[in-house]
Amino acid sequence: MLEKPQVPWDGSFVDWVRSQVAGEGYWFQRMDLGPGLTTPGWSDPQAEKLPYFGLPERMQGMRVLDVGCAEGFFSFEAERRGAKEVIAIDVLPDSIRRFGICRSALAARATAYLCNVYDLGPKAFGTFDLVFFFGVLYHLRNPLLALERVFSVCAGTLLLQTATHEVAGAEQVPLARFHPSGIESGPPGSGLFDPTVFWLPNAECARAMTSHVGFEAIETVTSEAGLVLRAQSPRPAQGRPPDESKAPWS
Repeated sequence: MLEKPQVPWDGSFVDWVRSQVAGEGYWFQRMDLGPGLTTPGWSDPQAEKLPYFGLPERMQGMRVLDVGCAEGFFSFEAERRGAKEVIAIDVLPDSIRRFGICRSALAARATAYLCNVYDLGPKAFGTFDLVFFFGVLYHLRNPLLALERVFSVCAGTLLLQTATHEVAGAEQVPLARFHPSGIESGPPGSGLFDPTVFWLPNAECARAMTSHVGFEAIETVTSEAGLVLRAQSPRPAQGRPPDESKAPWS
């Protein structure tokens, strides 16, 4: 069992964390932050996703990127498994704020930035040994462009998870269904609607797009929790931080 970071879990700190968690109107990820304190998220990644998403058991020395981090479950899991550096990005300011609450509670080092996947590039972000791309692809108007940007910063392995839409009899044909107005989402029976779901690929389309942008050795990890693919950079190298001497902002 991997150990969690040691947290100064005294009374005043517990009260502060509890007040911060309670002050948020919405939580996506249910996360254990310490004794008797769990975020009220409607998705339980510990039970529903972690056993299926293909994370390496040990990540010692890895530089990891978590795209669409939400409250940071997978970022903190990578750190618990030994990652040297974890960079997380999300487009929602509320997600970054909640990430910060969890980061403080867990005494974590992972860092989250308000950033769009289309802004990724080695000049500003460097390269990564491992990239998490979980639950993002179908939220994008331009999924192929996003995969190109992910490819540009991946020097090792990509783990991609996506919801899919299969058409009977056409499983070997790369197809995607377009939802111009979004779909119902959230916990069963909630009546929630997500207007940001655009493209639902079938498994063959997801594999084809991943190959098209340049990834190799694409394999299916599972289809039990959505489709999870593992793919490799054709030019494997150690992930490296950006070279700040080359003015990445220019």
